[in-house]
Amino acid sequence: MLNPEFVLRVIVFLGAVVIFSWIYWRIGTRLLGLFKLKIRNVFLLPIAAVLGGISMFLLLTVWVYHGFGYQPDIYRVGDRASNKVAITFDDGPSEEFTLPILDVLKELDAPATFFMVGKHVEKYPHVAQRIVEEGHSIGNHTQNHRNLPTLSTVELHKEVMEATAIITEVTGVYPTLIRPPRGMYDDRFRRLAKLLGQEIVLWSISTRDWRYGVTPIYIERFVDSRVRGGDIILFHDSGALVSSEGGDRKATVLSLANVIAIIRAKGLEIVPLAELLHGAPPEASPQVDRPE
Repeated sequence: MLNPEFVLRVIVFLGAVVIFSWIYWRIGTRLLGLFKLKIRNVFLLPIAAVLGGISMFLLLTVWVYHGFGYQPDIYRVGDRASNKVAITFDDGPSEEFTLPILDVLKELDAPATFFMVGKHVEKYPHVAQRIVEEGHSIGNHTQNHRNLPTLSTVELHKEVMEATAIITEVTGVYPTLIRPPRGMYDDRFRRLAKLLGQEIVLWSISTRDWRYGVTPIYIERFVDSRVRGGDIILFHDSGALVSSEGGDRKATVLSLANVIAIIRAKGLEIVPLAELLHGAPPEASPQVDRPE
């Protein structure tokens, strides 16, 4: 049986797409009339629908990278005036990719933060334990890597709290950081994270290592062209485009040593995520004009 709360959220999302599509359709019909072009609606409607979908995708991208309104509880970047950056990994742990990543980090003496999926911690407890034993930070990435805004409140709480309990039990460390899957969050998630004492951390650079066919050279060049002080860099040590596991992360493993070298060659220091965040100035409070 479908949850009414989930159905309502899906309806709102689809409604937004329909509204965008209708706006594009109206603009298209006006332009066709203005230039006296004769194109049937059967061709115009799918074009408007595609543009509506693209607009929603761009809107969600802005939401993840910049947010809307005042959000002092969400970290997306550290202090831009510093020379410090942080490396983070999502969706693990996994035996196939996390272990060789840990080998590279150990060899190059580079700290990182691993946002772990609860069910993967259950499956690979020895990998999660090694992450902590080697001095890296850990964070909560939910139990099953589901899209949180589409869940009912009960399901959302279950995703976050189950992962918190499992990560704490297996590693002996309480996760004080949390990252929502795919960067998608809502106010319910923000309230719960605050209640649990877990700081919400997104990212400023995605290496796009989740893309099919991505190469180590692409990752290295992408980071080289963008990285600067204050950046939070996102990699993946497991996951897949649709499911929570099964994707190929060989490019991540093969590029990591060179990425670390590129960062250091620019005079940047790789530091633990907490050091980067807590040295950053808080988001400026909005100015509100009030009558005297």
